[in-house]
Amino acid sequence: GAHAVCAPFRFRVSHRAKRAGDVSRPSAVVVACVSDTPSSRRPGAALFCVAASVVLLHPSASHAETLKQMTVAGGNASFLEREFVDLKYAGIKTVTPGTAAIDGFTEATECVSVTYDADKIQFASLMRTYWQHADPTNQNGSFAEKGDRFKGAVWVWDEFEREEVTTAVSNLKASGIFGVDKAKTPYALVNLRVEQAPAKNFVPFPEERKNALKTNPKQLEKQQKARDESFKNLWGFVQFCQDKVCGYVRFAPKCQNECLDVFPQYRARNAGVPELEGNIKIMGRS
Repeated sequence: GAHAVCAPFRFRVSHRAKRAGDVSRPSAVVVACVSDTPSSRRPGAALFCVAASVVLLHPSASHAETLKQMTVAGGNASFLEREFVDLKYAGIKTVTPGTAAIDGFTEATECVSVTYDADKIQFASLMRTYWQHADPTNQNGSFAEKGDRFKGAVWVWDEFEREEVTTAVSNLKASGIFGVDKAKTPYALVNLRVEQAPAKNFVPFPEERKNALKTNPKQLEKQQKARDESFKNLWGFVQFCQDKVCGYVRFAPKCQNECLDVFPQYRARNAGVPELEGNIKIMGRS
């Protein structure tokens, strides 16, 4: 009778060049089979049945993932933890709060380590989430939290990520989204250290400190209120009337000019909506 000779071949799934910071991706196994019948030895007959059995060795995904990691700091890590956990539907895989060492700081800095599928969500998008929940002009910490433990930082893996961050810093400062002084000069974004990844001496929080906003929200209620006010002021939306015509909604109205280069979604959302100028009446904010 006919017999088939089968052999497994293992290879790395690599449809994209890996950069520093990529988490190791799963292998695939191809089972190639060749019949030993005389017909299989005819020219062109020895077509390996590669397509018959390609197995991706991944416990939860049916496609090859490009897993990457980022670490950011900006105050009590429980708040950033919650913001990134809420993005799991968009491609974030794990969010781990903890502390990391930064040269020149007197104590370890609270931060979050995020693993994400770069085929679904990009570094720039994650940084937009960070900017919306950071306090980059605060020299002493973040929001009501003081000291080196609560200062802002982002760890970059390569020049692409470094340029992404430094360009955003330049644009956000120039736009004045985070405030201006009496002379209308934008405040500098002094509360952000750009460090080389991986984060030094990263230590995850103990289990009892993880998901603190779910397990112990009362303890963080005052800090949450300060953050909510900041978000509402900078990134919320305004309902208004202009020249007695009502029903207008403008998103993140303080995000103007260079800020829209960092947050292009607001340019699209506000297309055709009047500016908050002239004969207007504010109907609500959120």
